[in-house]
Amino acid sequence: MAVNNGYPKKIIEKLRTRITNKKLQKTRRRKGTQKWTTFTFFSPLIRQETKIFKDTNLNIASFKTTNTIQQQLSRENTKNINPSGIYKLLCNTCNMAYIGQSSRSINTRYKEHIKYIRYNNPQSAHATHTLQKKHEYGPARDTLKLLKAYPKGTRLSCWENLYMQTFHKHGILITEQKINEFNPL
Repeated sequence: MAVNNGYPKKIIEKLRTRITNKKLQKTRRRKGTQKWTTFTFFSPLIRQETKIFKDTNLNIASFKTTNTIQQQLSRENTKNINPSGIYKLLCNTCNMAYIGQSSRSINTRYKEHIKYIRYNNPQSAHATHTLQKKHEYGPARDTLKLLKAYPKGTRLSCWENLYMQTFHKHGILITEQKINEFNPL
């Protein structure tokens, strides 16, 4: 049909051999005769190492990085799903604040505060405030706020003390939460 449409026989034969070669390569790959691997980054040394594999049955698929923008963004998203750090709990009745810290998810810590209130257990200053003054507590979306996202560590207490001092200075810290009057700032 191609000859009848005026195409040269050389071009037709080249196309035919190219198609048959591709089919042969696909069948070889299906048989599993070739193995593939990837390297995690690109450098002149890696390029030299890939030349070693040229005569073997191991092929290099591509070079990939371990620090991409997508990975950085996905790490940020996972941090924000279950944040840890310094948080503020507002009392629904008097609008006073309780400052706390958690190396776990602040939502988990909030549920513990609510459990203390429900079971009349004054284990936290927030629960003590709510129980003694017979105040109301609200849902997390209205009363819980992350002030400073921070991972587990020794500086977590320093940040908590700083926020407690600041809220105490402005007169919005609940009285049940004890703070040191000494402020090194």
